[in-house]
Amino acid sequence: MNKKSIIAVFAVALLVANNISAQKLSAEDIIAKHLAAIGTAEKRAEVKTLIAAGASEFEASSPVVKGGGKAIVVSDPNNLFFLISLNSKEYPFEKVGYFNGKVDLPFINSGKRSLLGTFLAEHSKVLSDGLFGGVLSHRWSLAEKELPKLSAAGSKKIDDRKAYAIEYLSSDLGTDFTVRLYFDAETFHHVRSEYRREVVPNSPRVGRQNQITNSELTLTESFSEFKSVDGLTLPHRYSVTFASNSNTSVMENTWRILVQKYIVNQALAPDFFTFDIK
Repeated sequence: MNKKSIIAVFAVALLVANNISAQKLSAEDIIAKHLAAIGTAEKRAEVKTLIAAGASEFEASSPVVKGGGKAIVVSDPNNLFFLISLNSKEYPFEKVGYFNGKVDLPFINSGKRSLLGTFLAEHSKVLSDGLFGGVLSHRWSLAEKELPKLSAAGSKKIDDRKAYAIEYLSSDLGTDFTVRLYFDAETFHHVRSEYRREVVPNSPRVGRQNQITNSELTLTESFSEFKSVDGLTLPHRYSVTFASNSNTSVMENTWRILVQKYIVNQALAPDFFTFDIK
């Protein structure tokens, strides 16, 4: 066997070994490593409230719209206050709230919700289960002692880096709705959440088969630029993208937050968690 053949055999053996190693990681193993990547158990237990503040951006593909302003995300184990200002008369803000066991998604104007607000209103388990916002929020459900039902789902390239996939299982989500969470294979940071719903028409009308096909709604949260903050490793770039894809139209809207400052354990007023003007 020549040198080239030996190298080829070694490469194949290494690939097989890596695949076997990946298969041995259960969903619970991945989550345990993920939590350790955030911070020690002692440091995580010390956190009572978490505030992320910074700049916001908004971008829509059809029609083309761009805007931005300020953003703040405030959370404790039971509440989430998510607010983005957009400096637009037609779309002044995006508000996402979960307060004391109730979803709160205010209309943006004239009794209308944004695509993000509509998606979350129709799939409220994403909020009530503490998934939305990922580790940007202290409600992050995977930090709970009693984990939901999870299943390892292989791996995928995220921004040219290998990431382990976990499927989040819940009978309340419906058979046409799937949730997959992705964790960097080296750092175990939570880098993406994908919420996907396939919409199947009940019955096509005669002569309109070409206009009525399956469509797909996807909400994708992405997290990057992880940095240390008071002993915790947290993302400083966040985006959430809503995409609707069918044979008649393609639509995509993206909201971004550039976190400029985290505040850990800020004392909050007892009635802080509400969108009502006091």
